[in-house]
Amino acid sequence: MSFHKRYISNEQVIEMYRREGINKVEEWYTKGVDALITETGLASDVTDILYKDMDSIEKWNLISEMIAIESIKTINEK
Repeated sequence: MSFHKRYISNEQVIEMYRREGINKVEEWYTKGVDALITETGLASDVTDILYKDMDSIEKWNLISEMIAIESIKTINEK
């Protein structure tokens, strides 16, 4: 049995959300992983919200909104 670490960058979160949607982001954070190592910023903020005690739909709506805002910022920077 092995220990599965997952490194998640802000850019990975944005690109995954753009290509495959919030369900894929949820899988990336929760399926088949024992430990998350996240970049400071969006990726770590998603982790913080993920473990808050709140309604699941509200939680994923908030995460989706955060990712969308950061996604728009990256488009504007180009």
